[in-house]
This record gives sequence, C-alpha cells and structure tokens, in this order.
Amino acid sequence: MDSAPPESVTCQDVTVLLHAWGSGDAAAAERLTEIVYAQVRAMAGKHLRRNAAGATLQATELAHETFVRLLEAGIAWRDRRHFYGVVGAALRNILIDSARARGAEKRGGGQVHVTLSAADEVIGAGNEVDALAEALQRLRELDARKGEIVEFHYLLGLKREEIAAVVGVSVPTVDRDLRFAKAWLREQLQA
Repeated sequence: MDSAPPESVTCQDVTVLLHAWGSGDAAAAERLTEIVYAQVRAMAGKHLRRNAAGATLQATELAHETFVRLLEAGIAWRDRRHFYGVVGAALRNILIDSARARGAEKRGGGQVHVTLSAADEVIGAGNEVDALAEALQRLRELDARKGEIVEFHYLLGLKREEIAAVVGVSVPTVDRDLRFAKAWLREQLQA
C-alpha cells in the first residue's frame, strides 16, 4: 500500500480539505477521513514491516490508535507537511508507549530494544526506548529538518522522493540529511 493519496486526490486537495475540516465543514471531514485513514494505515503498515522485531501491534491497530489521537487533538491543519509531522509524532508516541508497556510487563525489567529501522547496524541495537526518544528530541532541537526527515523516512516509511516533495528540498539534500542524522544518532546512542 502506498502512503500517497489516491490519484484522483491531489496534495493541494488534501490541504484544502484539511483547512475546511479545521473550519468545521462536516463533508470535508468525512472525505478527508477516508483519505487520511488510508494514508495513516499505509504508514503504520510500512513502519511495522520495516521494524517488525518485537512489535505486538498490527497495522490496523496502530493506524486506528493514531487516527483516534489525531481526531481528539483538534489540530488546525496547515498543509501536508504538517500532517506528516503530526502523524509521525503520534506514531512515535504510540510505539514508545507500547514498547514501554511491553518492558513493564517483563519480570526483572529487561531492556526494550528499539531502533529506527530493521537495519540494526545503521543505528545500533540494544538502545532503550527512552534513550532513542531523547536522542531524536535532541536531533530535532539541533536541526528540526533533519529530525523531521529521519522520522518521515524511518517512522512513516516515506521514500526519499516523497520526503523531498513534502519538505521542499532536493533528493540529494534528503540523502545528506539522512547520512548526517544516522551518524549523529549512532554517536548519541553509543555514548
């Protein structure tokens, strides 16, 4: 499943629907719900396929919980980039909460291992949820765009070209930001 909206719906249409929903248009909310839920489920599925180790959530459960949080938040949507950022944060928080809950269930308090991707060698295995969450927060504080690009790529499973379009930068810039972020996060998590 692709995270892009259906071909009949442009990115600009999604932004218009987001604004209309924020203004209380029930029809826009219903139409957007169809589009957004499909996108959120696709993003959740991509993430779980890439990071299946230790995951107890299914894509539908993750998408449902994310979508419920989005609806309850009462967000004034600005555009597609804002949408992806909020979805990424919601997915991240749900996954961190889920990993913490799994860790709390273990007798003896064993460590919970969370990485940004199934490629454990890229970021490093064996890092606790809190350490990863803190490192991502520090990266966002250091360079918000790099933090955003890392989340779009690893958490939402967006392709480099999709990220470039959403963020408004070139694909080589996305590549450079990802290389920097991987190296920086590896250093932070090994410290």
